Parts: sequence; structure tokens; C-alpha cells
Amino acid sequence: MKLDNLDLRQLRVFLTVADCGGFSQAQAELNIGISTISIQMSDLETRLGMRLCQRGRTGFSLTKEGERVYSAAKTLFSQIDGFNNEIHDLRQELSGKLLLGIADNLVTHPNASISRSLHHLFNMEGKIETAISILSPNLLEREVLDQRLDIAIGAFPRHLPGLHYQPLFTENQILYCSKKHPLFHINTDKFTPQDLAKYKVAQRGYTAGRPHPSNIKTTGSGALSYQMEGLVYLVLSGHFIAHLPDHLAKKWVESGDMKALNPQGLGYESTFELIIRAGTHPSPVLKAFKQCLLTSLGTEIKRGPT
Repeated sequence: MKLDNLDLRQLRVFLTVADCGGFSQAQAELNIGISTISIQMSDLETRLGMRLCQRGRTGFSLTKEGERVYSAAKTLFSQIDGFNNEIHDLRQELSGKLLLGIADNLVTHPNASISRSLHHLFNMEGKIETAISILSPNLLEREVLDQRLDIAIGAFPRHLPGLHYQPLFTENQILYCSKKHPLFHINTDKFTPQDLAKYKVAQRGYTAGRPHPSNIKTTGSGALSYQMEGLVYLVLSGHFIAHLPDHLAKKWVESGDMKALNPQGLGYESTFELIIRAGTHPSPVLKAFKQCLLTSLGTEIKRGPT
């Protein structure tokens, strides 16, 4: 069979449905109704001569044929995007869409330079679109690998094959308790990880089960969050202690609602990195944003406030 524009549109619908995990979930992403999605999927299955997915009371899943078509369609659109990027390069056009992923609560980091980089990018001449997603580090890596994001910025405790990592800046992670916690009125300046054995530590969901960078024990607390804001809630409850970025906790420290516990002995430093998918041809917009970011940061890794 020969592909035409209708087939390509239907394949994009199929990819979105598969990525979202069903027709209902794909409505908002595609901005069309379930009936229209169903018609386009049925037409595509008829055109290809095979069933691509199962849907019903048992839920949504791809058939074996659907999984192969999904993989082939991803490759096809990656090649199309690469061709378009090459043409934009040849014509020296700054045009296209930037799909940017960022770890949560970096907006208060004084050295992140993301807003400043976007300011410079949008000052450039060209038709630039952007979509920003705020996700946990493990999801950022997955979305870049699956080509749903062009570029992402976060702290990644382990490096995955297929991604290129570039250090950008650091962030101080300090252990905090709230004024409702028993440790708030105790001198903790010389506390060690062993002194915290009886206290509950709220953990980051994407690092749970791994050795903690500060060497404190984090098992058995019963409290997890995949976002920093969730950890703030847990700390302010008075039942947990947790590591937070110092720039994020600053507000509550200054108001007297939180206290740092031995910052030098119980804290650690995270390195934030820029990631892109290895082996892809970056679009002009992606290259321009990356250059704006690196120029704003300088050539050396920028350190967070102490």
C-alpha cells in the first residue's frame, strides 16, 4: 500500500490513542470526540487490513500487530521530523515546535536560567511554538526516549542508554522538619544519620528503594511523593522529615515553619542535567533553545545558593 495524507493523520491518531492508553484519554490530547476517534481508528484498521487494538470492558490494549504498527509509525514520524529539521536548517529558518520537559519546582532556583533562556528564544525571528511539561525525573527520561519530549531538564540519579546527558547546574538538598515535629526544638547541628533512625523520612517515589545520597535510612516511612510540593505537605504535617531544595524551603524557613537539620552533615548536592535523545537530528528551535540555555548558564556548572 502507498501512504497518503489521510493515512498519516490516522496514524498520528493511532499513536496518540496508544500513548494515552485509550480512546477516552486521547480526547483532550486530540481535541476531537470519541466517535470521531473510533471512526478514524476503524478506517485505519480497514486500510491496513488488521486489528490494531482491543477495547472493551477489559480495557484498552494493542494487539501484536498493533504493537508492530506502533513501532513502525514512531520510526516513520521520526524520519519525517528529521527531514523537516534538515530542510529548516538548509533554509536557515527558525521554525517549529519545542517540546520541553522540566522537573518540578525549579522556578525558584536562582541559577536555573530557564525563563531567561525562553525569553531570548522568543526574541528571535521565526515561527516558534512550545509546550512545557512538568514531570518527575524518571518520566522525563521516558518521554524523551519515546520522542514525546525534545529536551528535558532534571536531576537524574542514573543514566539510561539512548540519552545524551549534559550537566547544567547544581542544587542543595537539605533535610528539614516542621515546627510541629519533635526535632524542631532540639539542637540538631551535630546530628548524624544514626541519630535519625527513629524518625520517619518522606521519600521521593522515583528514588525509593535505592541507597540514599545522604546515607540516612529511608525505609518504612509509609510516605512517598513524586513531586517536591508533595514532600512539602508531608514535612509541614509534622510527622515526617524530608530533603527539599533549599531555594524551595526558604519561604517556610524564613517564616519559622521549617528548620534545617544539620545542613552540612545530612544534606547533599544534586546535579541537574539537560537530556536529549541520542542519535536524533535536533530541530533549529531545539538547537536555538539549547544555545540560549548554555549561554545563560555559562560554560561551567552553576552552583545553587547555600
